[in-house]
Amino acid sequence: MLDEESKARSAFYAGLMLFFFVLGGRALQLEPVSSQFFVFSSWTCLLLVSAVLYWVKGSSPLVSRTGEFFVLAFWSAFFGACFELFNLRLRLWQYTSQPFTLSTRWTGHVLSWAVMLPFLFTLTEFLSVYRPFRRIRTPAFRLGKGSARVMYASGAVMLALALALPKFFSPLLCCAFLLPAEALNLRLGLPSLLRELQAGLPEKTLNLLASGTLAGLLWNYWNSLAGAKWAYFVGFNAGTSLAGLPAAGCAAFALFALQSYALCSLASYTRAGKNWEEGTWTMPGERPHHLLPLASYLLVIITLYIALRAVDARSTAVFLGWI
Repeated sequence: MLDEESKARSAFYAGLMLFFFVLGGRALQLEPVSSQFFVFSSWTCLLLVSAVLYWVKGSSPLVSRTGEFFVLAFWSAFFGACFELFNLRLRLWQYTSQPFTLSTRWTGHVLSWAVMLPFLFTLTEFLSVYRPFRRIRTPAFRLGKGSARVMYASGAVMLALALALPKFFSPLLCCAFLLPAEALNLRLGLPSLLRELQAGLPEKTLNLLASGTLAGLLWNYWNSLAGAKWAYFVGFNAGTSLAGLPAAGCAAFALFALQSYALCSLASYTRAGKNWEEGTWTMPGERPHHLLPLASYLLVIITLYIALRAVDARSTAVFLGWI
């Protein structure tokens, strides 16, 4: 087994080699680098940032908690697949110039979905080193007895509006699961942003908002350079854009970061609260059924297959036969 320093160096050198490989591949229009530029760029950046984070902080998810990093990537692929299924109704984006070869196309989709949350939370940890929001405090508060029911109902209403009237309310999908997930996290004793806000500590929430915005800008910039890419529909693409991302999309990715944290924290229930974060505590109370992790993995695999088939059938506009 490699020690952490060896893993950090391996990640850095692998990222560095990928960096020059990706630059050369795009310049020469080599496949699959040209069409899958987003995938290669995202994983390259994640490897480099993970190594640098370890050297700056002394730990990073990839280097110090490698097993949990890949579990996070597994759940990231699942959440990405779920959003693709919702997109069948919402029609927020579609894919163009996709490789005709199924293995290349599906591998690209899965790796794109799998990189999102590890990338997002690694950026969040990087921000936590420099703590740009450390001096900000908010008033402490307590939730009332009926707050959980209000949070469940709010999430249900937002999801129903997004699905029933996607032309007007589709952006609500970025936060429809946030409040219900946070209510469950509080109830189950899992890590919770709302718990920290109750204590007047908004730092992690602000770090997530900032990293979500930065990740959204980087992802959309890399997507704009890729051969195979996603394209937003006109209704969502109105207004000024930055790095290929509509202005409203910055807020959407920021809220997506909060929702992703809440959902990943809730998903850690299947493993008694164990997750990618440093210093994670064991979930108090009764442990989940021992078959729950296996059932969750089967659910992820089935969902991935359905989403991949659905994206090919409903969300892909153009295939390129020579890739």
